[in-house]
This record gives sequence, structure tokens and C-alpha cells, in this order.
Amino acid sequence: MATSTQVAQLQDTQKSVLSLLLSLSPLYFLVTARSKLGLDGLHVGLLQVLLLLVLRAGLDLIPSGLKRKSAPAPSPAPAPAPVGDVDAPSPAPAVLAERAQKHGRVEGKVKERTRRRRIKAAPAPAPPPLFAADKLDETVANFLHITAPAFLSHIAATPTTSIPSAPLSEWKSTFKGDNVEVLQHPKLASLFGICATFPDVPIRQLFQVLQDVGSRSAWDSMSEGADEIERFEVEGRKGNCLHMRMKGMAMVKAKDLVLLSVASKLPTADDEPAPGKPVADKVQIFAATTSVDHERVPATPAYNRMQLSVSGFLIEEVGAGGSKIVQITDLSGLGSWIPGAVLRTITQTMLPKSLVKLGATAAATTNLTADFPPPTLGVYAPSPAAANAADDDGDASSDYASDSDASSTSSNSRTDPTSPSDLVPSTASGPSSSSLSSPASARDVNFLLVQLRNITSRLAALETLVASPQGPSSGRPWYALGLGSGTRGAGSSQRKITGGAGAGAGETSTALLGPGTLGALATVGSAAAAAVAVAAVAAWGKRRR
Repeated sequence: MATSTQVAQLQDTQKSVLSLLLSLSPLYFLVTARSKLGLDGLHVGLLQVLLLLVLRAGLDLIPSGLKRKSAPAPSPAPAPAPVGDVDAPSPAPAVLAERAQKHGRVEGKVKERTRRRRIKAAPAPAPPPLFAADKLDETVANFLHITAPAFLSHIAATPTTSIPSAPLSEWKSTFKGDNVEVLQHPKLASLFGICATFPDVPIRQLFQVLQDVGSRSAWDSMSEGADEIERFEVEGRKGNCLHMRMKGMAMVKAKDLVLLSVASKLPTADDEPAPGKPVADKVQIFAATTSVDHERVPATPAYNRMQLSVSGFLIEEVGAGGSKIVQITDLSGLGSWIPGAVLRTITQTMLPKSLVKLGATAAATTNLTADFPPPTLGVYAPSPAAANAADDDGDASSDYASDSDASSTSSNSRTDPTSPSDLVPSTASGPSSSSLSSPASARDVNFLLVQLRNITSRLAALETLVASPQGPSSGRPWYALGLGSGTRGAGSSQRKITGGAGAGAGETSTALLGPGTLGALATVGSAAAAAVAVAAVAAWGKRRR
């Protein structure tokens, strides 16, 4: 303790001396410049004291080599030897062998117990989709709420946007040009609809260009680039998530957006919608878009992250081979302080020119790779992932049926009385073909057919054991099924089953079944079972839908 106190005092003394020397170093300059600075002796002394105090405090903060290095930590002392009889004799070899044997038995039991408890790890469940079906339906409902509210009855989702509802026919026109028109929402001044008509561009090619996210900068003058983050299908609803980067302009910094887009087709009369629901008189396809957050695209300082509540586009057929687009754009994300001249430049110059380039790009497009048309609004088939998950439930029973009936099916050389075509009812009296076209329904029908073939083959094998009658029957066997009583005439052919060799080998029992009766029964039973199977599959398919 005394040594450490002395070392600390020595260090303080050295610091004080060093600070004094450093504070005296600028004394010459202060004295020579005293006349220029207007300082007298008192002020020079005060400055010297102040400089001394500052340097002394600075030496405490700045590490220096004057500090004594800490002594290394002492190494741990070796553990003392156990107290005991040093000269104690080691155990005998027999005792050591017995101990090793017991230890081996204990280890074997532990390993066996661990092996019994070890079970096969269950496969990890598939991760849920990033955007659920409810989120996709909500995006579609918000878009239809401001463009075509009459079609909201086709979906169960309720709009959540605060924008007042108004169909496009009620939007007011603010600008008209050659095949170009600018519409403005009647209640929200920042919501615009830019319309462009392309008489010679088919709607199929226009939809292809709109779905090609990577080519957006080729026709959109406001876009700096766009990338598709992911494309997905959730319960029959198809959409994608994309990242767009917009160029900056006067008084507006460059912005980026992360958008969720869902494409659908408005139902027409050919889609046979539910009675009382509206239908479109021509092909109309829309893509509803809204801003979302995605873990793959975090915000960066290079762009201001822009938020869009509702946006998208609506395209439709025009005449024979033409198309029209209405691009819904919400410019409220640019800021409320943007001058009206900038908004007019965007809506009346930049966006219309971009749509003209869009038409030229679509007219030159020949590689049509996008799925067309998209799913019809309100009519969603199960996605492939959901269908595969549902089909896995019947794999075990199907595999068991194929393994157990392989021998009986291969040995059956007769013609099956019930063909697969007989199991498919007509559309007028039976279920729709969509309920029987799924993989699970086809597998169930195949399983039933295999079972029916197995029953038929066994009945046929039983019929081959029946021989020609040698005399009148003396009784009715158990398998006669009550089809006759008493004896038949000599002209009626009968079949009998002869007993095995033994004491009663001479006694025979004759069945009152004519030729082909078992085959007829098999046919009738197969037809009845097939009818029941078709009804069950149809009911199950209707319940799945």
C-alpha cells in the first residue's frame, strides 16, 4: 500500500513539473507581443496561470508514458496434493477389471436409453407468406374503392382508405391532348388519373410491358430504375413486390418506393359470376398498388422513402386490337409545399409523355412471357403450394393401395366392367368438372377404381371354382343370396361347388346361380360403389372450394 502511494505522488509531481514547463514555453511570445495585444504584466501573469491549470488538467486526461505499468497477475498456485497414504497399494487387477466391466455396462445402458428416446425430427413447417391473402384483398379493395366501387361486391374485404369513393366516370378532366387525358379526383386534389389510348396496341402486349418491372426506366421519364424483389401467389392471388427509384427535380429530392402490386381481371359475363353482381362489358385488367415495408430493401440516405396509399393502373380493350390505360397516381407523397406549377408539369407533361413511350414500347414487344389474363376478381384457384400440401394427406393411403393391390390387378385378365369414363357424370346432372380435375380428386378416383378391380378379380376367381352340375341339388348354399328355392328343371344350367377330398367327398352342394351371375353382381356392385364415390368426391371438392 505504501509503495503504491509513493508511486502516485511521484506521478503527480512529474505531471506538475511537465505542465509548468509547457506553460512557460509560450511566455516569450506573450512578452514580445504584449505591446501589440495591449496586455500589461498582470494580464500576462493571469494568462500564464490559466495556461498552467489547463495543461495540468489536460495531462490527467491524456495518457502518458509516465504511468507505471501494472504488475502481471500472479499465476495460480498449483493445487495441493491430496492428503492420504502415499504408500497405499494399487487395486488388484481383478478389482480393476470388475470396475471396467461395470462402467461398460452403465455406458451401454445409457446409450441404449438415448437411442430409444431419439426420434425423427419433424420437418420444419413452411414459412408463412410475407403478405397474407387479407392484405392482398385489402389492397384490391382500396383501389376499387376509388376507381370502380361497384365491383367491391365480388370480394369480402372492406376498404380501409380514407379517400372518398368515386368511380372514374365522376373524376373531372383537367387536361386533354392527342389520345391523352388527365383526370383529377373530385375530393382529393393530389390524386390524378393519366389516360392514354393506343388504337393499334393489343391489351396483351400492353400488360406484358407493365409487368416487366426492369424495363420501366425505358418508358417512364420519372423513373431512375426499378427492381422486382419477389413474385408470389397466395391462395390463388398473384402479385409481386418491387422497388422503384424516382429521379430528383427542382426542390424535390430523389425518392424511392417499395410497392406491393396485385393484378386481377374484372369479371365478365363469360366468367358466370353470381347472380346480381356487376360484370364488365369488355376485358378490363387492373393492378392495385400500395406502399409496404420489406426487409430486403431498407431505407437509405440517398433517397427519401415515399409512401403511397393507393395507386396502380387500369387497362381495357378498345375496339379491335386496341387498348387504353388509366394510371392512378397519388402525388401527395411529394409534399404539400410543392408549387402548383411543378404538379402541372408532372401531370400534363412528364406523365403523358411517359405513357406515349409506354405505347411505343408495347407495340414493339414480341416476347410475351407474363401470365395473361391474371386471376379473375373473386374467383381464386388454390395456389400450387396449398394444393401440394392438401394432396400430401392422401399419399399414404394411395401408396398403400397400390402396394396391396398390385398382385390382384396384374392377375386380372378380364375386362373391367366399370371404365373411368363411366365414373364421370354429365355436367347437367352431376358436379362440375372443376371438382374432379384437381390432383387430389383424381387420386381418390384412381384409388376407388383399384379397389373395385380388386373386388371384381376376387369374384371372378370365385366363379372359376364353380363346376357344371351332375344332378339335382339337395339344398341351397349360403352364398345363394335367396335368389331361388327348391330345385330347377333339367334345362336350367347350374353351377356347384364341390367339397374337398375326405369322408364327405361324395356329397356336393349346388348353388342356385346361373352362368355369369357373379359377374353381373360384381358389375352392379361396382356401378353402385362408383356412384357413391363420385358423389363423395364431388361433395368434398365443393367443400374445398
